[in-house]
Amino acid sequence: MKAFWIALQFMSRLPTPQFANISGQELGRAIVYFPVVGLVIGGGLVATSQLIVWLPAELVAGLVLAMWVWMTGGLHLDGLADSADGWLGGLGNHQRALEIMKDSRIGTGGGVALGLMLLLKWLLLSYLIEAQLWGWLVFVPLIGRVAAIGLMPFTPYVSLQGLAEEMVLNLNRKVVYVWLAVTLMALAWFAWPLVFWFMGVWLWMRWVMIRITGGMTGDTAGAMTEVMELAVMIGLVGYLGLGMI
Repeated sequence: MKAFWIALQFMSRLPTPQFANISGQELGRAIVYFPVVGLVIGGGLVATSQLIVWLPAELVAGLVLAMWVWMTGGLHLDGLADSADGWLGGLGNHQRALEIMKDSRIGTGGGVALGLMLLLKWLLLSYLIEAQLWGWLVFVPLIGRVAAIGLMPFTPYVSLQGLAEEMVLNLNRKVVYVWLAVTLMALAWFAWPLVFWFMGVWLWMRWVMIRITGGMTGDTAGAMTEVMELAVMIGLVGYLGLGMI
């Protein structure tokens, strides 16, 4: 269970046991628990929505979104903002983009990306909650994290330093493949057209991050998580509009 607690500590602000020593192998094992952390976060979103279900859907959506940001500590939003700044300021220079992304300050690209992401998530949450599809919120963070760890076996890591280096070098690729296969099969069973939608978004995001940095970093993995969570909700709302849910 130590690997799970490490994953929860790394990916959320939820209380976890503190460990004096963490090995590289344990860091690698922790990655495969990232989707489980997504389920925990999704469960928190569902619980929040049900506790305040008597409020207007727009307000419920806003409070659920605030809980979402709090539980993750804005970790993936930070990655999204840094990636947007790297894209805007790097001008095709991978090294320049990486330097910009390491800067703790948020630039114009990052600010716009954050604003748009939060606005779109709030709108989509409002639709899902009003349509009584709040139960699907359990799976949105899970799929976002499966998409992020799914990058690791197929994309060069261009910023191997410290913690990230230990995680990637000790990654259990077989378990990552299992997560990818199970997620895609579940999506195909529920709504097979969504598989093409999600795969298209995933491939596009991978192409974008390679254009920005030449590979993937912790920041671009966070951006992938945010964009795929958004894609899941867009897919659900799209299916709702077609009367297929």
